[in-house]
Amino acid sequence: MRLRSALRISAALAAVGAITVGSRLHRGWGATAAERAAPLPGDDLVRQPIFHSTRAITIEAAPEAVWPWIVQMGMGRGGWYSYDDWAGRVSSVSAVSASAVIPDLQDLKVGDAVDLIDRMVFRVQDLQPNRALVLHADEHQMPLQPWVKSWAFVLQPIEGGSTRLLVRERSVWRRKWVGLLTAFTNWAWFLATRRQLKNLKALAEAA
Repeated sequence: MRLRSALRISAALAAVGAITVGSRLHRGWGATAAERAAPLPGDDLVRQPIFHSTRAITIEAAPEAVWPWIVQMGMGRGGWYSYDDWAGRVSSVSAVSASAVIPDLQDLKVGDAVDLIDRMVFRVQDLQPNRALVLHADEHQMPLQPWVKSWAFVLQPIEGGSTRLLVRERSVWRRKWVGLLTAFTNWAWFLATRRQLKNLKALAEAA
């Protein structure tokens, strides 16, 4: 029995270790070292994050062509361009992502609510057309996962008329159990973000 218990504990510790190491690796998916280190809009909203990530992708379209897809994001709006089937199971509003730019969804303003899913709401904190959309949420807006979080989508023009799309997350929490939860949920965020970036690339390049 002692041996069996010891093996179970060892397996659990190994799993936690693998999740932690893997988390460090996926935090910079697609981004260069310089991009991960560079200051971006929204960084001041969470000055000393416990968790932070910067992920990126190159889109063969100008920032002006990518921006309309970014600004219409949100549950019940243009969607999140990610795993719609999964999102639809946990939300009462439409989770189907748009396959075209929707003119009526282009007038987003600072202070507007952008739903992630039910009971998980971000607010637009900064909006710079064709350059940056910064979303922010605190513990009152995120009862399912009580942390303070900034989520920035930044468009950087590159030579030849293309765009680097950077997505930065910074979050902090006060309750210890939230840290344990994020060790697992950050993997879900990563997989969803990777799918989102690839879909945004495909949509913008095909438009």
